[in-house]
Amino acid sequence: MRLWTMFRYQFIQNIRDRTTYLEMMLLPLLLIFILGVSLEGAFQTPPVTDTKAIYLNEDQGPVGEAFEVFIENLENERFITIRAASTLEAGMNLVEDGEGHAFVHLPVSILEEDTGMIAFYGSPTHPLQASIVENAIKNFISGANTVMAMDTTGMEGRLDYQGSNIVERPLNVSHDRPGAMDYYAVTMLVMFMMYGTNYAVFGMKEAYLSSTGNRIKSTPIGSTEHYLGLVLSNLTTIVLKALFIIGFTYFVYGVNWGSNWLMLAGIILLTALMAVGLGTAVIMITRNETLSGNILMIIVPLMTFFSGGFFQINIQQDSLLYRMQYLIPNHLSQSAIFNVIYDGNTERLLLVMLMMILIILVTYVLALLAERRYQI
Repeated sequence: MRLWTMFRYQFIQNIRDRTTYLEMMLLPLLLIFILGVSLEGAFQTPPVTDTKAIYLNEDQGPVGEAFEVFIENLENERFITIRAASTLEAGMNLVEDGEGHAFVHLPVSILEEDTGMIAFYGSPTHPLQASIVENAIKNFISGANTVMAMDTTGMEGRLDYQGSNIVERPLNVSHDRPGAMDYYAVTMLVMFMMYGTNYAVFGMKEAYLSSTGNRIKSTPIGSTEHYLGLVLSNLTTIVLKALFIIGFTYFVYGVNWGSNWLMLAGIILLTALMAVGLGTAVIMITRNETLSGNILMIIVPLMTFFSGGFFQINIQQDSLLYRMQYLIPNHLSQSAIFNVIYDGNTERLLLVMLMMILIILVTYVLALLAERRYQI
């Protein structure tokens, strides 16, 4: 009963300013909408049907003849259009002017020792289409090399192109990967949950460290009930905000939150525990509400940035920064949510959740040690 009294008291304090609380619930919804709509193009895979290849075949020998057959078969594919260039310079200019995505050049007498190389130039502004052309040419080169190797051993070989092995499949139709709205719904959710550290700062300062807190300690409410009531009320405040964001984005924005709602709820709870633990540790160490708030106002956006919350970042695996991401609460929570929604690696999900639990334990231990230091 005394725990419930402490919980109820602090929860009312957290939502007392209803205008601010409502703004903190609506602001992430606005950011999700703006980022999701404006950056949708960055999350879409461009169609390969617009791939344009330019070629110049100057070889009159067997390789040049086989290449012409290869080109004829390639022209029958829907994903690529092919155009012949009159000169080497003309072919390069067509790619640079955006009229082609890649240029392939077969020099004169390609089988001669000094010129036996097919030149390839891909457009740097259209890497996907350029790679499609490059892979097709690699298939031709592989077949030509096989025929040449058979000829040297006395075996009879013939280069016969059988068509493309590319199968067109639409992406993102069944949420196999997140779109912009799906992505920013997760990252903004985590960011604003981490801003919940301010509830812990305010609650611990007003109801535990201040004169009000001292008066509460003089009542029959025990220190454990006092402390636990504050933690649970701050935790509930953050979780309710998260549930509202998830529910609104699911029904209004059509965001994909997966089907494993129980696991998602567990990750939301762990994220809220991290936020409360971090805020509690900071205020217990500094004993200054203003200083704690300023520290967290710097830390939370930085954690969001290095976790790819504002835009996707590609960090090389096994690098120092890649390992350091496992110490960032935002990255851990985002990784766990994405793994649950899109059926990611189970071992990675378990590792991420263990790191979240470790951070929770560390922050609460730091808070208790800081409190004991001031009590001595």
